Amino acid sequence: MIEPAAIYTADFEDAGPHPVIVVSRPALNRGRYAVVVVCTSARFQQRRLLPNCVPFFAGEYGFTTDCVAQCENILSVELSRLDLDRGPRGMLDPASFRDVIKAIGHVLGSDCEPA
Repeated sequence: MIEPAAIYTADFEDAGPHPVIVVSRPALNRGRYAVVVVCTSARFQQRRLLPNCVPFFAGEYGFTTDCVAQCENILSVELSRLDLDRGPRGMLDPASFRDVIKAIGHVLGSDCEPA
């Protein structure tokens, strides 16, 4: 089963493969078609201090380059776009996942906490 905080590689036709962070709850991830993810961006220097972004360094959680979780970029991704054969490339720890959820809350104008 796909877990929240798991980092997968998603293949986006126009942008190519990118790491994404699963943010949908386990009950929703049991479906056969899609999960909700936050996209990442390699524009680390430009975005690392923005309240809607969470910075990560190469070598952390399976990321190969410095990047940010771009928490305003939340989307439902078809499972066929995820590299499920490879499995998750990493998993955020609870504190980092909380930072991602809090940044999503900033985008929505809400105080969000992971369940």
